[in-house]
Amino acid sequence: MAFGITDWISDMRHKLFLLIPLLLSACIFDDRYAAEVGYFEGEDIRWEVWGDFETLEDCQDAAITRYNFYAADKRAQSWSCLKKNSDGGYESRHR
Repeated sequence: MAFGITDWISDMRHKLFLLIPLLLSACIFDDRYAAEVGYFEGEDIRWEVWGDFETLEDCQDAAITRYNFYAADKRAQSWSCLKKNSDGGYESRHR
């Protein structure tokens, strides 16, 4: 059985069809970050985690702004940005 040019083209189309969703998902699911701020509420430390920031810098700006809000009452504890992973959890902490 000969493997002609039409078979080759058909095979390449099939591979391209399978590759497109993979490439699109790589574009769509770039690194995303959530801001995390710790603050004191009486004797207890509370944590706020929020956001879906496209860049670490955007996340840092949001976290620092919220941290400064708590720092004005001397309740701020810490801030960081959490890098999200593909299953919705967090894989690492950044400052």
